Amino acid sequence: MEDRIKLGERGAKVGVFGNIILSIFKLIVGIVSNSTAVIADSIHSFSDLATSLMVWFGIRMSYKPPDEQHPYGHGDVEPIVGLLISIVLVLVGFEFARHAINEIFTGVVAPIPLAAYATVFVIIYKEGMTRYVLNIANRIKSPALRADAQHHRSDAYSSIAVLVGVVGSILYYPILDPLAGVAVSLIVIKMGFDVGRENVQQLMGTVPSPEIKERIESLTLSVGGVKMVHNIRIHYFGAYAVVDLHVCVDESLPLSEAHKIAHQVQRKIVEIPEMSSALVHIEPFDVHHKEEHIEK
Repeated sequence: MEDRIKLGERGAKVGVFGNIILSIFKLIVGIVSNSTAVIADSIHSFSDLATSLMVWFGIRMSYKPPDEQHPYGHGDVEPIVGLLISIVLVLVGFEFARHAINEIFTGVVAPIPLAAYATVFVIIYKEGMTRYVLNIANRIKSPALRADAQHHRSDAYSSIAVLVGVVGSILYYPILDPLAGVAVSLIVIKMGFDVGRENVQQLMGTVPSPEIKERIESLTLSVGGVKMVHNIRIHYFGAYAVVDLHVCVDESLPLSEAHKIAHQVQRKIVEIPEMSSALVHIEPFDVHHKEEHIEK
């Protein structure tokens, strides 16, 4: 848990401080080079800064221990933050498209080459941020950090549009700027919907992959005295999950022995890194029970 906290906060801090640097850098370059597109892109980076702060807050909140109001902890804060980021991505995409379509009819003023060189640097810098944060997000299974990484990538895509537009304007083809902006804004919007769908599914308790259920079943059956396991239900709270399952034991076993088996099953299941707890329902096993289960 402690390593996850450190890695999560490191990923969030990269987003916060990286976007502060980029926002200021783009704004200065945009003003000096007379590039409206670069100035607009700096505003996009300021929106990235806001979402990275949300992620930082969400990750810190998710580490709060369980309490009376939240017996399963605060892990759902992360997918909620991820969902908010997806909404921001869609809104930014629509705004970028509106701005680009408006430029098709109003035209743009050609900037100086400095804008193109600076934008190339921004694209490389932002893609590096994306990969670093995405690597941490996948390691600690953080939906909020994963959404933030995709937001970083959307900024890189918007910078590609800016680069095409700036170079096109310098080469006397100003129409390339708004057309590229429309294309990239559609990519950003799609990314927002994809991130939103992933986080909504997690909040709604979508069934996890069959491999996880098979692993839980295998670990449970490896415990001595377990005859059968069924009704395995898994619910994620952020990066961690709780498991509810029914375990059948010999009906002649004393209650104390059955209780010990239940604890052994719990210990086995929580060996899986993302499983925080397991609720084991003990049932008596007989031939009729087995046949009934097979029919279901």
